[in-house]
Amino acid sequence: MTRALLPLLLSVGCFGAEPTNVPLLRLEVKDAIKADARVPCSARLLTPPGQGSSDRTENLAQIKIRGASSQAYEKKSFSLKLTQEASWLGLAKHQEWVLNAAFVDASMMRHKLSYDLFRSLGTNAAPRYAAASRFIEVELNGKYHGVYLLMQPVDDRLVGFQATSAPTTSPALIYKAVDHDANFGQPGHGGFEQREPDPEKQAFWGPLDELNRFVSQATDQEFFDTAKGIASRLDVDNAIDFHLLVLMTSNLDGITKNYNLIRAASTTATPNPKFSFVPWDYDGTFGRNWDSSPVDAKTWLSNRLFDRLLGNPLYKAKYAQRWRELRGKAFTTSNLGRMMDENASTLGPAALRNERRWKQLNYADPQALTLANDIRQMKRWTASRLEWLDTELARRTRK
Repeated sequence: MTRALLPLLLSVGCFGAEPTNVPLLRLEVKDAIKADARVPCSARLLTPPGQGSSDRTENLAQIKIRGASSQAYEKKSFSLKLTQEASWLGLAKHQEWVLNAAFVDASMMRHKLSYDLFRSLGTNAAPRYAAASRFIEVELNGKYHGVYLLMQPVDDRLVGFQATSAPTTSPALIYKAVDHDANFGQPGHGGFEQREPDPEKQAFWGPLDELNRFVSQATDQEFFDTAKGIASRLDVDNAIDFHLLVLMTSNLDGITKNYNLIRAASTTATPNPKFSFVPWDYDGTFGRNWDSSPVDAKTWLSNRLFDRLLGNPLYKAKYAQRWRELRGKAFTTSNLGRMMDENASTLGPAALRNERRWKQLNYADPQALTLANDIRQMKRWTASRLEWLDTELARRTRK
């Protein structure tokens, strides 16, 4: 029935009309959108009935192509910078927004699923920061451009830091791991980019250099010292949750790159703040690699930092205990399946419109990687992955 209705679904809702089941972002851009510089545009967000108020005014903005290898894909991801902050779709006010194309992700939900999952692991006292997001459709210069994930960037506002305009002696820090040298295996800051503070105003590499030196070169006695060891420099509970997220999702491209390290500014109350992790770039997860190729469910992922933590009896016990806790609630097949189903329901007919816009699919072929087929594969892979990790983590954390 759904396939029979496909031509009708494609003919309504996004071509000069009101949005149907997900919000619609209308972009008007006169110049070619480039990767190396922003170009002017206007943006207006319209919402379906019952999903909040539409933004009937056109927001002046600037837009550019974002991403690295994904720039080669036909459907591009964009970075949108508004002239004024906006609170879109219940998300916190931001001036900059990410429009993620999820071109290699047939389910279009791997980013959202992973970030929502990580945030669910936190508490009010110990939050787990990750980008909040909403599914939208985009109309570019009057033409339907597909489903996108509207996302918050990882910036000072997302992680609760106070914005500062002037250099300070101990600023809040955000470093992004951009290549595989960000593996904690050597001193320095190779593989990282500084995002906060603004590197053009204040380059500030000292704390990251010291963390990498310590992780890569400290003796075991120094590393696990109760007063001056790794627990005085890193939020270890956050790090364990981050590692378990990488393992559960099997993010092959997210253990030695594609993550953020953050640290709050030093204050009188907290003179020695600790680093923590914020995940990023999770389209290559849940059984798929960054290029959408299948991934085996039996792959272990680690780096120098996590190798060292799992080499210590105390941290082995912490890993084992946390895994048991997560397997009782967040990391269950029922919870993950529920999250997948809810995302699929939210996408609804928008997924079919996106498939028709960007993919040449043979719907008569049951092997065609449609959203529905991809979700079925994700669920089977997740069950196999959790079963393997139960055994593997038990083996690796055995005393």
